[in-house]
Amino acid sequence: MKRIIGLVFVLILAACGGSTLEVDEQARETIDGENTSMDIGSCSPLESFDQCPGPLPAELLDIQQELLGEVESESVPYLQRMYLANCVSRSDANIDRIEVATTCKCLYQGLISHLRSQGTEEQAVRWFIELEDSTSEGKVPSAWAMDVYIACA
Repeated sequence: MKRIIGLVFVLILAACGGSTLEVDEQARETIDGENTSMDIGSCSPLESFDQCPGPLPAELLDIQQELLGEVESESVPYLQRMYLANCVSRSDANIDRIEVATTCKCLYQGLISHLRSQGTEEQAVRWFIELEDSTSEGKVPSAWAMDVYIACA
């Protein structure tokens, strides 16, 4: 049963995942359109999950509570904005956006929590980006990542 659930979440992850760097251009256009002072160059190199806070993209404002909880929608860190925008935009249109948002938030928090516990902040950021890249290439995530996906079911 866990394997079936795991497979379902791999498929969801593939839909929600995707490279943070690939999404970079698409999401950046949206974000830059809303906040022209935000230059991605100022976020490079990415060394922290808390770098470069900015506004949540407009297309996510209707589900901001589910995505962010009590976090102000104008000060969402870069990697979180990119992950959430990518996760929500690649989800199946037939699934309730509130459920998708709740799952995306859970996945993001679970992934960074685990990665932060394994090394330095810079290492965790690098591993997060690598995980996103490998997922977008269709590779099955490691067991710990699958545990995060199952926990967010």
